[in-house]
Amino acid sequence: MGLFDFLHRKEKPLGHEVDLGVLHTDIHSHLIPGIDDGARDLQTSLSLLRELEGLGYRKVITTPHVKSEVFPNDVRKLDLLCRDLRKHASDAGIGLDIEVGAEHFIDDSFGQRIEDGELKTFGDNYLLVELPFYAAPFGLEEILFDLQINGYRLVLAHPERYLYWTDDFSKFTSLKDRGILFQMNIMSLSLYFGKPVFDLAKKLIDNNMVELLGSDTHHHKHIEAIKEALHSPLLDKLIQSGNIINSKF
Repeated sequence: MGLFDFLHRKEKPLGHEVDLGVLHTDIHSHLIPGIDDGARDLQTSLSLLRELEGLGYRKVITTPHVKSEVFPNDVRKLDLLCRDLRKHASDAGIGLDIEVGAEHFIDDSFGQRIEDGELKTFGDNYLLVELPFYAAPFGLEEILFDLQINGYRLVLAHPERYLYWTDDFSKFTSLKDRGILFQMNIMSLSLYFGKPVFDLAKKLIDNNMVELLGSDTHHHKHIEAIKEALHSPLLDKLIQSGNIINSKF
């Protein structure tokens, strides 16, 4: 990535870096070691935390995958795992405040997890949910309705990556009308996920649909992509819009 990518996107890169410190809190990452496709071990977790602190964050709410067939994490154990990571980070001189939520994948077993109350929220009962990347799950509207009537405040992870709705933008409008918050990945504003994701991210920003920004950090390549996005006029526009609420967490 570099200047060519900005030219490819028909953007003029900023002459300065966007300051992520104004966000205060990163609400999407995978930093608990060894439980999903994020940090593979403690040393990687600590290294990534140092990088996020260096980007200006003062708090992270890390969100391990809860995905029944791939990462069947028990949400009841996440607080204990987070406490362990927090202690190691403090011992290593990392000043970040570290909390834990989860990124819940809406799959065939999700309805049972709702019934069993096996959901991990953050903040004031906010729930981060993820959709498949190949197609929207069957019965999505009913699932979201069940969550909302049970008091969950829904945050949709990285909507810009659900390219099956690119030509049916009303799907996004419908979700916004239901009060669902959209969390965009900062690295989507580089070409890390490709131009179609960038283009959809731009459309969401232009329509004032994004309330939260997340690093979605899994590994150091993501940190490098985030650093590349710091020169994005779109990221600057989004942060300057006044719509972003990361700092409330």
